[in-house]
Amino acid sequence: MKGFIKTYLSEKEYGFIKGDDKKDYFFHNSSLKDKNKKDKLCEGLYLEFDQKATPKGYTAINISIVDENIRFKYEIPENIYTSKDSIINDWEFIERSNWVVTGSSRNSPDDAKYDMMQKAKKLGANALINMQYFKTTGSEPGTGRGTHYYTIHNFRGQMVNIAKKSTYGRFEIKDFKNINDEASKLKIKLLEKTKSSENFKAIFWGIIIVIIAVLWVSQNKEILVPIFGTIFLLVLGRIFAKSNNHDDWLNKKE
Repeated sequence: MKGFIKTYLSEKEYGFIKGDDKKDYFFHNSSLKDKNKKDKLCEGLYLEFDQKATPKGYTAINISIVDENIRFKYEIPENIYTSKDSIINDWEFIERSNWVVTGSSRNSPDDAKYDMMQKAKKLGANALINMQYFKTTGSEPGTGRGTHYYTIHNFRGQMVNIAKKSTYGRFEIKDFKNINDEASKLKIKLLEKTKSSENFKAIFWGIIIVIIAVLWVSQNKEILVPIFGTIFLLVLGRIFAKSNNHDDWLNKKE
């Protein structure tokens, strides 16, 4: 009997063959005649085998590959896959990166998850494992002298690339980005951006302090001038003299 592999789980080493007789045959790769060709097994591969009936259904044994020269490529998921576990069923890991990406949103957990997935996609990943949800608290100036606190939704996950061998595949290994390289280069740029932001804040406040000192030293009898000038400059500093952490969403796995 001949047929093509309908489904195959490389990690579990078994799958199903759709026979030319339209029947489904279970098989384990231990039934392959040439055990050295296990790595060639993939969905869509045409096989020749002996039929065997069992109480659980039909089984394929004494399996051999019909076309030895067939070239397979890889299929990839259409959308970013996410998993709370360290594995993703039915897929082979092409790269398990050492980097964790975090997505955040004030609006909702869904927006935070979407943010995480988009960041991972830009770095060349097509899946995230060990995904976690957590909340943090942010703050901003409130009305009057108060401070407004708000909830920030966060998702984080380890970036990976997954694929499955297939005769229908369109991708080769060289088509996958190296996530570790992409993340390392971006982290350096983000750290520099964070440092520049901190330097700007320090310089801005330094200028404000100097101006306030000049106002008070040079004031004569017009006490209101340095008072209102100081208030204005402090408000200005609070609004514009801020530093942003541009790199905290991208970190190496601990």
